[in-house]
Amino acid sequence: MNLKNILDIHRDSLISSVQKLIQFKSVEGDPVDNLPFGKDVDDALRYVLDLGNEMGFHTVYKDGYYGYIEMGSGEELIGILAHLDVVPAEEPDKWIFPPFEGKIYDNKIYGRGAMDDKGPLMATLYAMKVVKDANLPLNKRIRLILGTNEETNWKGINKYIENEEIPDYGFTPDSDFPLINAEKGLLQIKLSSNKNTDFTLSGGGALNSVPNECVYSGENSHLLAPIADELNYDFNQKNDDIIFFGKSAHSARGWEGINAISRVAIVLSKADISTPIIDFIVNKVGEDIHAKNIFGDYYDDVSGKITFNIAKVNINKDIQELFVDIRIPVLKKQDEVLAMIEKIVSSYGLKMEVLDSLPSLYVPLEHPLVNALREVYEAETGQDSQPLSTGGATYARAFKNFVAFGPLFPGQEEMAHKRDENIGIDHLMKCALIYAKAIAKLSE
Repeated sequence: MNLKNILDIHRDSLISSVQKLIQFKSVEGDPVDNLPFGKDVDDALRYVLDLGNEMGFHTVYKDGYYGYIEMGSGEELIGILAHLDVVPAEEPDKWIFPPFEGKIYDNKIYGRGAMDDKGPLMATLYAMKVVKDANLPLNKRIRLILGTNEETNWKGINKYIENEEIPDYGFTPDSDFPLINAEKGLLQIKLSSNKNTDFTLSGGGALNSVPNECVYSGENSHLLAPIADELNYDFNQKNDDIIFFGKSAHSARGWEGINAISRVAIVLSKADISTPIIDFIVNKVGEDIHAKNIFGDYYDDVSGKITFNIAKVNINKDIQELFVDIRIPVLKKQDEVLAMIEKIVSSYGLKMEVLDSLPSLYVPLEHPLVNALREVYEAETGQDSQPLSTGGATYARAFKNFVAFGPLFPGQEEMAHKRDENIGIDHLMKCALIYAKAIAKLSE
């Protein structure tokens, strides 16, 4: 019996298991009863481990931080990394179906986590069951690692890294097909000056987002409106306040947005209102998401150009602060980037502080993992399998030699984190079959 026929036998059970897992409101909560991420996340973790145990797999539970489900034998360990936690379901009354019921409508399973990452997690678990039922020889161990706070600070998977065997290679079913083998490095910095100003400027929030609003307040606000009109910028003025509007986008795709902070700085400069931070923004960045005046044409052939997002500003009579999110091409070095920035900002009298950083991820095209997953994807879909690069950070960054592999197919709407999140049942089954064939291929 082939893998697809075996999967079809488990179709109803897979669908039901996804529904049940969605019903756990596994939004990270405060620690309780020695459970680091709250009872709801732990209940979801225990449910999946119990299911894996019922399927005949070896399971491990580790103090609410993580768990894993393992099959096969051999020295090599192939990892599959998925997560049980979900982002909150904001405005649940506006959902078509309640976000934690797992309702089926129009051949889709609705609920928070359906796409990110509960549906793909269950597709992977049932893929392991299919391979087991097919009695395929497994010369390697397959371990489904269950993360618990991927949506926040990765404490769960970091605890796994401290205590457990690290997979030789593997994938996460938590992004895009055909696969992502290159993720840019992340660098977030703060630039500051203690020079006084007679106005306030406030804009932006999360550093991984292009700011869509920035508010200037000061006696000279009447000078700004004519300039903004001339530049065709979107704004609204009320007394001494003038709000500039942009368009939000993820920092990794900053070219899709319009930066409200940069636009305010440009207008202020034209009105002869100057501070070190304003001058730096206007002269060295402007609305150029690649900041060529700092880095030149800085890119690699694997992941493309560097991006530089002016994410947040806070200027008042006491302090000037500017927060920046940078995505570094995978073949470039963070120290080199910092040196180029330091040389520029010091000339403006600005201090620089590194707030956060993540190394890049890159698994070369010739790696056996990449070759195997590409072969499986092409055979099953008939589509091109050219690997993708991203400025974002997937769960694959947790380990070396990991890539992101599905669940989203090219051209599909991204439903993760959105209202009415759902996964099509046919989509779920297709993912499970691809994952089963990938497990079989990687185990050869």
